[in-house]
Amino acid sequence: MRTLAWHETMELHEIVAATTYYLYKLKTNIKNISDPGLKELYKMSIGKLENNLRDLLQFMSNITVGQRDAASDKLASEMSAEDLLSATKVLIKMYSHAITETATAELRDVFVKQLLAVIDMHTQIYNYLSKQGEYSAYNINKLIENDAKKAADVLKMTY
Repeated sequence: MRTLAWHETMELHEIVAATTYYLYKLKTNIKNISDPGLKELYKMSIGKLENNLRDLLQFMSNITVGQRDAASDKLASEMSAEDLLSATKVLIKMYSHAITETATAELRDVFVKQLLAVIDMHTQIYNYLSKQGEYSAYNINKLIENDAKKAADVLKMTY
């Protein structure tokens, strides 16, 4: 397989990180689902996301995925931080889109103010993750390696 281009690597990182996060959430929340139809949807979604992750991890073949501390507390902490980061990314995109659709100046001003607040939240969360060594934005190999390790841990989770 050819080496991935930088932009492909970054897209791969974003998709693996998001898929890992959502798979983790599904696997940890399925025990709280009592509706049989919804539980089946969760199981179907878990299976599809697991397959997607396995397919994507093949593109990380030049990354050696070693063992890491797979303690559930560490993984849970990392996923909680991913939860915050993911939420800010979604909100930033939503506010940015809403601003382009807003005709009322007062509402646009509120959207802009809130967008700036969410950007500040994102910055603080990113800085925290970076300081913890969980998000190595300037070291692509370490970033992808961490993605692959977290994905492998979540794939091993039972539900």
